[in-house]
Amino acid sequence: MVVLQKIYKEQKLGRISEASVTPQYENLVKSPLGVVPKNVPGEFRLIHDLSYPENHSVNSCIPKENKDVSYDNIESVIALVKQFGKGALMAKWDIKDGFRNIPLHPDDYHLLGFIWDNHFYYDKCLPMGASSSCQIFEKLSCSLQWIMINKLHAAGMSHMIDDFFFIGHPKSPSCLNDLNNFIALCSFVGVPLNPDKTFLPSEIITIYGIEVDSVAMECRLPEDKISKIHDQLCQLSFRKKVTLQELQSLIGLLNFACSVVSPGRAFLRRLIDLTCHVTNPRHYIRLTSEARADIDTWLTFIAQFNGKSVFLDDEWSNSDRLALYTDSAISKGFAAVLGSLWFAGPWNDTFQDFHITIMELFPIVVAMEIWGPMFKNKKILFMSDNEAAVAIINKKSSKDKLIMKLVRRLVLASLKFNFFFKAIHIPGKYNVIADKLSRLEFQNALSAAPWLDKKPVKVPVNLMHI
Repeated sequence: MVVLQKIYKEQKLGRISEASVTPQYENLVKSPLGVVPKNVPGEFRLIHDLSYPENHSVNSCIPKENKDVSYDNIESVIALVKQFGKGALMAKWDIKDGFRNIPLHPDDYHLLGFIWDNHFYYDKCLPMGASSSCQIFEKLSCSLQWIMINKLHAAGMSHMIDDFFFIGHPKSPSCLNDLNNFIALCSFVGVPLNPDKTFLPSEIITIYGIEVDSVAMECRLPEDKISKIHDQLCQLSFRKKVTLQELQSLIGLLNFACSVVSPGRAFLRRLIDLTCHVTNPRHYIRLTSEARADIDTWLTFIAQFNGKSVFLDDEWSNSDRLALYTDSAISKGFAAVLGSLWFAGPWNDTFQDFHITIMELFPIVVAMEIWGPMFKNKKILFMSDNEAAVAIINKKSSKDKLIMKLVRRLVLASLKFNFFFKAIHIPGKYNVIADKLSRLEFQNALSAAPWLDKKPVKVPVNLMHI
């Protein structure tokens, strides 16, 4: 019934026609139809599945270069908000019916046939389901934005498919003026807009599914998304096998969450790798121990996440700027220094057989777990004299399971306190104070660095493990 209503509506708009039984349509390529629910309850989107049958479909004949497309994302919006400053005014407008506004050449009609209720039909407009539709429509959207920026001098814009974002300086009429100019432009070229999805200039706006606040300078994940992510993680955390469709659904949700919590991408890679070379959505995939560990890490984080993320600093803060240094001595101990704060201690028995890379990573991880709140919303550049540790920190991955436990602790801290991190290698001679502390030469270290506090920060017992 839903499909039939959609077909009748599109027929009235001249976007679908019924195919008469004539020689012209003897070669009509018939592909299946489907519907997917929209975000609005009770509303559905008609999908023309041009990927069926596999390897012999309409989509399989479309060249790859006609399918590739890249979009703006929430990072583009955040960059604009930073540029226009605290209290910037933001607005948005949506093109009505998106792809369906693009007419097709009559020579292609026979490729877009379908059967419903024993009647033959064909699409006359760009369908949802053609692999080239996104690229074709993006050309229209980019053209509209180009005209707005270069001819109508819009202050700032971004777009994703049919969603257009506008921004102006605080208490300035420019945002509203740009919105009105866009309405006039679309009216002139015949592109219909959706007034129900209009959002007039405001300091808080939901764009690309994320709430952006230019006063608090933060973005927020909707509560329903957090609940949905938590529920799916719980469902999969006890499973040994999942279908490709289930795993892709979870990856999609987690990727969306990474719009707000960028450090979380470190825990997506191994899940995505499991989907490679699998095409059947009902095919079962075995979850590796690494994948289950990543799911558990996400679950731990999401359970305490409030959905808010303050915009990250644009510049990287290196160890010199933060006065952050760490070091390890194999036969002695470990240490970290942050300004006047410091901690150090001997290795306990469980560390005696660990190799140097684990020992070099350990104080970095503990430093982030103890002092994480001080690094909130920053981009941190670690400096280490151990090349292996630098490589692992930057890859956020290692084949060594013990090292991966430390990596997960480090990334979990970055998720919790919303900081980015990477590492570079430096010669050990530039790390003198932490080196002395790691050798438990406390008096020598305090003499060389009189600004250090007399008493160290206590390392909680629960952190003294891998």
